[in-house]
Amino acid sequence: MRRLLSFAMFVIVLSVPVLSQTSMTPAMQNAPARKSPLAEYAGAWIGTFQGHTWMNIRLTVQANQVSGTLQRPNEVQFNDMGEIKSVGDEQSTAAVENAVLNGDGLLLTVKDPGTQKTSQYMMRLTSGNLAEVKMVAMSMPPGMPKPKPWKLSRVGPSAVAPVR
Repeated sequence: MRRLLSFAMFVIVLSVPVLSQTSMTPAMQNAPARKSPLAEYAGAWIGTFQGHTWMNIRLTVQANQVSGTLQRPNEVQFNDMGEIKSVGDEQSTAAVENAVLNGDGLLLTVKDPGTQKTSQYMMRLTSGNLAEVKMVAMSMPPGMPKPKPWKLSRVGPSAVAPVR
């Protein structure tokens, strides 16, 4: 009797983990894979001024890591309302060193390869293929209004022309 009771307890102990596992229902098997929220930012983005591309951001997402580049003029001047007044011809391209998604959007930290200086930009999606970007902690001369966010459009990779 004691052996039978021991055997019964052994069978119960082995069957509990098997019974507690849930199998995938057909609905779970057909559910779409969860997409990373970072994937919405992937692609080629351009900002235009007076009909010409002046800013170019290329972002790729792999394994929840963002990489890419940000190309913009070294000199940008603003009018009294914080809108772009002019952009210089000399360009710099910085590599995305870090990207963090927060409540305000995607915070991009970029590093200029020549100077090793880092800058931060906040990119916020406004619709599927439109976004705004602004420089974070941008130093402005006294009395100068705060620059307005720059508008970007997502384009196909082959549509990105070199920045003028």
